[in-house]
Amino acid sequence: MNIEQPTYSFDGLPLEAVDAGTNILVTGPALGGIRELTLRMLLRRHSREGALFLAADVDGRQTLTDYEALGGDLDFARVGVVDCTEESVDNAECNVHAVGSPGDLTGAGIEFSALYERIHANGAGHVRTGVYTLSPFLVCAPAKSVFRFVHTLTGRIRTADGLGVCAIDPGAVDDQTLTSIAQAFDGQVELREVDGERAVRVRGLADQPDGWQPVAFETA
Repeated sequence: MNIEQPTYSFDGLPLEAVDAGTNILVTGPALGGIRELTLRMLLRRHSREGALFLAADVDGRQTLTDYEALGGDLDFARVGVVDCTEESVDNAECNVHAVGSPGDLTGAGIEFSALYERIHANGAGHVRTGVYTLSPFLVCAPAKSVFRFVHTLTGRIRTADGLGVCAIDPGAVDDQTLTSIAQAFDGQVELREVDGERAVRVRGLADQPDGWQPVAFETA
């Protein structure tokens, strides 16, 4: 009997659904809409999906506020944040778990694993994990350590049939670092902005639109 495998869809974006266990690297300028794109790719489509954020640029509470403004459902049994910013503060009510610094990769990994398991145990059969962005980790920790962290993170997501969406600004890292990071992912979604018009292009993922596709973000 042919059993259909679960997929993750992206309503409102020019992207086709991807298989469970897929990890996507989202690249684009920090001020060009990459945050909005990343958060939209993490929007839960039904109650049995969960969402987990590793926040490094913007604190955990603000991440949840931005997510909700874009249409995210904040069911805190199935939605949570590992806050890796310097301003991180635990917030049990909002399921925010503070690490204290993007340089504490061990702490981030421990909190990620514990929160992922908790969200899954609370009924989220499939979890969307987002990292915004990878750049602070690379600033605060050795590159090789970040590479290992990313490979471990994407490996866990792949094994658990989750979805990983990690953002990075290519202008903030050198080409060699970007190439090394990209090896941990199944494909990339590139975002560009030309004359105020935004578009995305998918690389490395099957059954996706060819070339640049226009994308518009609603103003929250």
